[in-house]
Amino acid sequence: MAQKRKRRKNKKWILRLTIVLLLVAAVFVCYFVWDSYFKDKDGDIEIPKEQGTEKIEKVEEIEVTEGEGGKGNVAEKEKVVQYEGEDPNDLEELTGVVTYAGVVDGNLMIRVNIDQFLSGGSCTLNLIKDGSNVYSETTEIVSMVSTSTCDGFDVAQGLSSGNYNIVITLNSEGKTGRISGEVNI
Repeated sequence: MAQKRKRRKNKKWILRLTIVLLLVAAVFVCYFVWDSYFKDKDGDIEIPKEQGTEKIEKVEEIEVTEGEGGKGNVAEKEKVVQYEGEDPNDLEELTGVVTYAGVVDGNLMIRVNIDQFLSGGSCTLNLIKDGSNVYSETTEIVSMVSTSTCDGFDVAQGLSSGNYNIVITLNSEGKTGRISGEVNI
C-alpha cells in the first residue's frame, strides 16, 4: 500500500511542474508579443519616402516676438506637401463624374460629383436618345467640403425604355465644363 501512495505523489509533482513550465512559457510569449508591439511605437523605425511623388507648395516664415516689442527667433511654418496631381480648383474648366444613374421607384435618378469647390452656379442636364434631346432640366450647384455637386436630377416617369446619353453642362464663376455618361432604362 505504501507504493501506491508514493506513485500518486509523484504524479502530482509532475503535474505541478508541467503547469509551472506552461505558465513560464506563456509569460515569455506574452513578453515577446508585448515587446514587439510597442517597439515600433518608439520611433526607431524610419519611414521611407517615395521619391518623385511629393511637391512642396510653400514655406512661410513667422516672426516670433518675446515680451514687449522684442524680436525673437524666426520659426519656419510646416511645409505643405501635395502628393498627386494638380489642384483641380486651378483648372480652366470644370470637371466631374456621374456617380449614379439608375431607376429608383420608377424615377430616373442622376447624381453628379464636381471635382472643384464652387460657391454657386448651375447644372443643366440633357438626356439624348437616338441623337435627339429628349429631356432637359437645370439645377443649382451645391458646395460640399472640398468638392461640389449638382442638386440632383430626379426625372419623373415618362421616358421610354432604351439607352440614353447623359450630358451635363456646368456653369460657375466664369468657368464651364461638361460631364458625360450613359444610362439604360
